[in-house]
Parts: sequence; structure tokens; C-alpha cells
Amino acid sequence: MAAAQLAIAYDGSPSAVTAVRVAGALLAGAKATIVTVPEPPPQPVRGASRFLMNVPSGTLERALEEIAAQAVQEARTIAAEGVGHAAGLDAEPLVTKPHTPAWEALLDAARGADALVCGARGRSELARTVLGSTSTSLLHHAELPLLVIPDDCEPADGPVLIAYDGSPAADRAIDLAGRLLAGRAAVVVHVYESQYRDSRAVRALAHGEVKEIVQALDEALTDEAGATTEQGVVRARAAGLDATGETIEASQGVWRTISALARDRDAGLVVTGSRGQGGARSVLLGSVSSGLVHHAEAPVLVGHADQ
Repeated sequence: MAAAQLAIAYDGSPSAVTAVRVAGALLAGAKATIVTVPEPPPQPVRGASRFLMNVPSGTLERALEEIAAQAVQEARTIAAEGVGHAAGLDAEPLVTKPHTPAWEALLDAARGADALVCGARGRSELARTVLGSTSTSLLHHAELPLLVIPDDCEPADGPVLIAYDGSPAADRAIDLAGRLLAGRAAVVVHVYESQYRDSRAVRALAHGEVKEIVQALDEALTDEAGATTEQGVVRARAAGLDATGETIEASQGVWRTISALARDRDAGLVVTGSRGQGGARSVLLGSVSSGLVHHAEAPVLVGHADQ
């Protein structure tokens, strides 16, 4: 099997250093392009011409060219430093043309890669909510798989935790995990919520025959959830993962349940699909993948249904 191809966003920040190091530990042997985007030169201020009347013609243009050239040179140095942190990866640097916003240049540079890797800055509640403009924009716009690595993350030896809801996006996410991590131990987790057991209105009416009907519906829901888990396990094993399954009824929301399980299992990676919804009234939607990326303490790999 050909080595995985990664594109890793790198700007020299501590979160970017962490992303490179964790990616190297998690996906050892992969080929990686360390991508650095230089900042474009500043735009001339409107109305500045009246202050530049005595400046020789072409001086401003030359100054901006020198600034741009310096930014590119600094970017080359930063990218080379990133390669130095890429232990375990077959890495090479790539400096794009100066561009704003940076996420557009990163997506263009990552075309053809198996996954785009980026760091997420900050662990405070506010920082974890906004993540940082680049990683948030990548999450919203990337059509290829995105691996987001928290800035205080350390490589973990626990299993790959796959959030599964039976949707096409979740199936693609499993296939991706198998391609990147063949042979790795994995736990396929299907988290569902019971609208019968957790509904106050249903509980208020659940007497006599109605109670029996509600119990039967709840049992059917539970059985369907278990079948969804088994479906994910079968697919994960076919993808090359050493997979087991767990079916969990959520008591605190889906992404919180998955995040807590990942912490308890010391998961090395959380895998989730985006833009999908499956059986058993699952609520594993885009909001779940977003919640995991923003709050999980482990790296999160997001796959999409249309990949």
C-alpha cells in the first residue's frame, strides 16, 4: 500500500509544532508536505499619495517588493523548521505564494493529499470556541479530510475512536481511518438518544397500554442502535482496522459523550464524519463533528460524505 500523503499547515507557532510532531507519531511513515503561507505585503493606505509627493517614482513599489521577498524568505525558513520537527514523516517544505486568507492557499496546496493537518490554538473556553480563524475556516470549507490537533496534545497509545451513525459520511470516515491507520486497534462508537425515555411528555403519558407501546418502541430503537454499531464494526474490519464496537445512549449530548469516552480510553485519535445523518434517530450531525473539533482533547479526523 502506498504511503499516506499529508499536507500540514505550518506557521512556526507552538500549535503548529505540536501538529507536526503529533502527526508524525500518529501517522509514521506518511509523506508530508509542510505548507507555509507567506503574508502578502501591506496595501498602500488610501490618500497616502499626498505624503509621498517628494518620494522618487517607483520607490514605494520597490519597497513593497522587498517586503514581499523578505516574507517569502522568512516563510522558507519557517517551512524548513517545520520539516525539522517532522520526525517519523517523509517531509518536504512548500512555500505558497503570498495570500490572504491563508486557508485558501492551504486548501489549494493540499489538493490530492489524503488529509490536511492543522493545529488548533488555545484551550480556554473562548479559544476552544473560536479555535482560530484558519482552522475554523478549514473546517468549514475543506472538501478533503481534515485532521485537527489541539495545541496541548500529546501522542497517545490508546485506540482510534470512531464516531459512527451509519451515514455515508461516517462510512467514508471509517474507510479513511483504515487507509491511514491499517492494523490499528479501533472502537466504533454509536451514540444515540432516546426520544421515548428522555421525553417528559412521553413519560407523562406512559401508563397502561401506552407504556407498553413506548417500551416496545424504545427497545426497537435500542436494537437499531446496536445494529448500526455492528454495521460500523464490519466496515471498519473490512477497512483493515482491528475493530470492536460500543453502543451508548447519550445522557449529556453526543459530542460530549464521545469526547468523554475518548478521554477515558486515552484515544490516540477521534474519527468522525460530517454532513450526514443515519439510523436509530442518531444526532451525529455536522454539529457533532464541530463540537468534537472544538472541545476534544485528542486529535480529531473529520471526513465528508462527498470525498
